[in-house]
Formats: sequence, structure tokens, C-alpha cells
Amino acid sequence: MMAKYAMSRWFANGAGHVIRFHNSDLLLFNWNGRNDGAARHIEHVNRYSRNGVEHKSLAALLRAVEAEHAETAP
Repeated sequence: MMAKYAMSRWFANGAGHVIRFHNSDLLLFNWNGRNDGAARHIEHVNRYSRNGVEHKSLAALLRAVEAEHAETAP
């Protein structure tokens, strides 16, 4: 049986979640259960792009998303 997603990862102590579907370059984000936008994997240069900013790795992208929410926390 094939997994539902090609990637499903929790980050930021469980506040953030990202999924990637099979045969897709699109990553979908949730933050505290709410939709939080998307990012794309640019395969030919092996980079990730979110809101016009490129990140060199998935870890760097996840750190940026976490930092983005840390700035807006009450």
C-alpha cells in the first residue's frame, strides 16, 4: 500500500505541519491547525521557495516558517 503523502513532517514542537504529495513540487503548510500557505521545491537547483524567498534546504525553510510565526506570536 502506498503512503498517503510523499512527505509529512511536524516541526516547531508540533505547532507546524508540512505535507508533500507524490509527484508534486508543492508543499502545503499548516500552523496550529490552520492553513499557512505553500512552498515549492525547485528541483533543478534543489532549493525551496516560499513567498518569493529561496531556501537552500527543507530544514532552512522550516526554520524560516517557525521564525515567521515567532515574530507574530502575541
